[in-house]
Amino acid sequence: MQEQVQLVDSSNQYLESRSTAIESIESTLQELGGIFQQLAQMVSEQRDMVQRIDANTDDIESNVAGAQTELLKYYSYVSSNRWLMVKVFAVLISSAVTLSVLS
Repeated sequence: MQEQVQLVDSSNQYLESRSTAIESIESTLQELGGIFQQLAQMVSEQRDMVQRIDANTDDIESNVAGAQTELLKYYSYVSSNRWLMVKVFAVLISSAVTLSVLS
């Protein structure tokens, strides 16, 4: 009889330890589920940020292309004005030389 009581007690202890282990596993799984939910939210937030960066990169590319075009226009304008200034300076020098020779 005493052996049966001990067997039942040991059986109860085993079941209690298994129950405790299962509860521990359950709480760990719940924590893990929460972590995965947080991770999914972070990934979703990152997706929006990556899309904004991609859009900004496209805008930058078009702005750089436009700036290059404008710089080339300005360079062309400055180059044509440079020859005009050289011509005006040559006319002024020749006029000064002519006036000094005539004087």
